[in-house]
Amino acid sequence: MKPSLLLTGYFWLIVAYMIFPVVIVIPVSFASSEFLRFPPEDFGVRWYRAYFTDPIWIAATITSFRVAVLSTLISTTCGTLAGLAISRSPQRMQSPLTYAATVPIVIPHIFIALGVFILALRMNLTDSEIALAFAHAAVAMPFVVLITSAAIRQIDPTIERAARVLGAGPVRAFRVATLPPLIPAIVAAAIFAFFVSFDELIIAQFLMKGSETLPMRIWADLRLDISPVVAAVSGLLIVVTTIAMACAEILRRRAVATLAP
Repeated sequence: MKPSLLLTGYFWLIVAYMIFPVVIVIPVSFASSEFLRFPPEDFGVRWYRAYFTDPIWIAATITSFRVAVLSTLISTTCGTLAGLAISRSPQRMQSPLTYAATVPIVIPHIFIALGVFILALRMNLTDSEIALAFAHAAVAMPFVVLITSAAIRQIDPTIERAARVLGAGPVRAFRVATLPPLIPAIVAAAIFAFFVSFDELIIAQFLMKGSETLPMRIWADLRLDISPVVAAVSGLLIVVTTIAMACAEILRRRAVATLAP
């Protein structure tokens, strides 16, 4: 058998392994029984209706959304500026700076959560959505740096230099020459950052005591009483995340195609 066929088969095996939970969760979320059961005996939207009419679930969702939006604004702004700074630094410094900006990816979230929790205690910022948003931004920013840096490397720097020669200041030259082709990559990075924050559990468990984010609500429900509402929420998150990630990938590819020589 050809190595290429073995590699292709291995690839699809891994894909099947990764999406197998989705094959279980989606049908279970449409079951009408009182308990989680696969395969479902009957179908309906009972548990989706229960989610949308439960004020506790909705409040947790709104909290997660607020935190994720603020975290996205912070991480996208800081990550894009960091990507620009890295791309314009000396060549020998770009690799160390990229590693420094993306090191939260390789650090276990439990360590980040502990450090943020100690800092929040000293600053009396526990149970603060703003503190949680900044903590989530620190975790999400590496993805923004990686995505925007890749797009920035594709931009011809002579375009911005030409704008400067023609009389534009640094800010205006960046706005008219560099920013427009970067927008698809920035939007794609923002989508990634949003869902990194929206789905994060460990840091929220440390910081939030009086209110809950959606992952915290899911975790509490799984620990105390495994309600089929969890399957409905998981189904919604799977669909929304898949659509958002597909849009982010389309935008990323469009950015690469636009910036390609």
